Amino acid sequence: MTVATQQDNLELLTKNLQEYLRADVPSGEFFVVRCAVKNHQLMILTQHPQGVVVDTKNIFTVIEEALSSNSREYQQEKVEIFLRVVGAKLPYAKHSLTLEKSQNLSNQEEALIHLSFSDFEDSSESSIPDSSALTYSRINSSENDSSNSLAEISTLPTDSESKFAGFNLKIMLLAVVGVIISATLGGAYVATRPCLITKCKELQTAQSLNDSYGEMVNKINSKEDLARLQRKIDLAKVNLRQIPGLSPYAGESKQLALSLSKKSEKIQQVFTAFQAAQIAAQKSKTYPKNLEQLQDRQRLWRQAILPLETINANSELYPLAQKKLATYRASLQGVNQQLLKEDKWLKKVTSAKAVSIVAQKRQQIAKTLQDWQKVESTWRVAVNALIPIPAESSAYGDAQKMISEYKPQLLAARNRKTQELMAARTYQQAVNAVSLAERYEKQNQWQAAVSQWQRALSTAKKVASNSRYSIKAEKLIAPASDALQQAREKSTVYSRIQKTRSDLNRTCSGEIRLCTYIMNNQGITVRITPDYEQSLQESLIEASVERDPDIITGVNNHLQTLQQALEAISDNADVPLIVYDAQGNIIYERTLN
Repeated sequence: MTVATQQDNLELLTKNLQEYLRADVPSGEFFVVRCAVKNHQLMILTQHPQGVVVDTKNIFTVIEEALSSNSREYQQEKVEIFLRVVGAKLPYAKHSLTLEKSQNLSNQEEALIHLSFSDFEDSSESSIPDSSALTYSRINSSENDSSNSLAEISTLPTDSESKFAGFNLKIMLLAVVGVIISATLGGAYVATRPCLITKCKELQTAQSLNDSYGEMVNKINSKEDLARLQRKIDLAKVNLRQIPGLSPYAGESKQLALSLSKKSEKIQQVFTAFQAAQIAAQKSKTYPKNLEQLQDRQRLWRQAILPLETINANSELYPLAQKKLATYRASLQGVNQQLLKEDKWLKKVTSAKAVSIVAQKRQQIAKTLQDWQKVESTWRVAVNALIPIPAESSAYGDAQKMISEYKPQLLAARNRKTQELMAARTYQQAVNAVSLAERYEKQNQWQAAVSQWQRALSTAKKVASNSRYSIKAEKLIAPASDALQQAREKSTVYSRIQKTRSDLNRTCSGEIRLCTYIMNNQGITVRITPDYEQSLQESLIEASVERDPDIITGVNNHLQTLQQALEAISDNADVPLIVYDAQGNIIYERTLN
């Protein structure tokens, strides 16, 4: 009876502290309280899931007020309060206080309290009500940890055990008083124990909750609904544990508690999924700044999906899990697609970097037009790979920085390629002009040859001095200049010859061709035609018959005019002149002075 009474009062204190936290602390429904006594010192451990916002000072104040309102019969006692995240081995905050002692205790009561502690230290651990923890990420904590408090709390059982050993002095005092009263009043204690001789309301409430569980699950739409159902199950489990082993309902209460515990575990799975999904959805409202943020959202959606996939078809939570699974998988698929795009852009950045290295190497050894074409093409590939990367991509910043570095290189390579291309074209034009000039020379088209030599010379001088063709162009200039001079001289001579031939042809022409001619480097040779000579003889015979001196004068004048014309042509051509009659006899000869 003493142990049972002590355990009841310990649970009562735990329940009171729990209710204080729920009433006075935001999100207090997520806090779980454990009480124990270690080395005659009351120790209170308050746990909460990760992600719950914690005002450490407020938590300690609420617990201290709760202890003060329930400590009317205490002797002076030191209390240690700890805060810990569910699943952590050590607490992150500690607070100590001393309850004021009461002068109403007799020496006998103090001795009984001391004796009770000795008995308790050798006894088995007392069971602590289980309250399934809901997974969060802690975003606020106190920094007032101490090595001593960590060492003390680390000796307490873990969450999986859900047990604490020991009782505080207040509870022990109540236990001793309970023994005295029960000895005095006989079976009065039995009458106050739940489910012994009274109706078992705790069992009825828990059974009703267990029976309506499926209906309540069907109404769940959010994690808040899950949390409320979880709290109801936790409270029912606490009440079931208050049913003593002597109760005729003890066996049934244990089975019911086991059933509720299994339901609580499934609720925990779904709640974990809801919580992860909520965080992922909140983060998904903004576009990720980097790849790590996107990967974090992928991880959260997977954490939301995995617990729901373990809910089998026989579970009341299965329809809810399947409904959420469809939504979460669609969200995960969206994130996966974003990751694929990000991977695509990141690969483009990596590829562009590799291409830029190749471009730099080619640029260092480029000499020919083909070399500079390859350099320009390589830089263009690097830049074009980066341009499509969108501004919302995490690779955008690196891409823009690389573009600002690569574009000047691309422009320089393009200019150098253009320069080499123009130099190549200009040099080729000069070479083509030389080829034409030489062809015209062979055809004695000296004026055309002069024009092409002039073009070759001026074009060769236009070749850029820093191009690969500048040396070739320089080698072309001197020969082209000499050839131009020679062509000009020959063009002058040839032009004179052409004019002389034209004059000779005009002089020798008429109704009766007067003469024929040959012109070469030795001079001009003219031969009177037989027809013209016969015409002259006929004119002289006619003049003799008719005794007409005018006819003779006309013949002489015509011969004199022909001679003067031939002399002028010889003077203009600056070459000797020989005139033959039709029989081949020299009738006139002129030499150079």
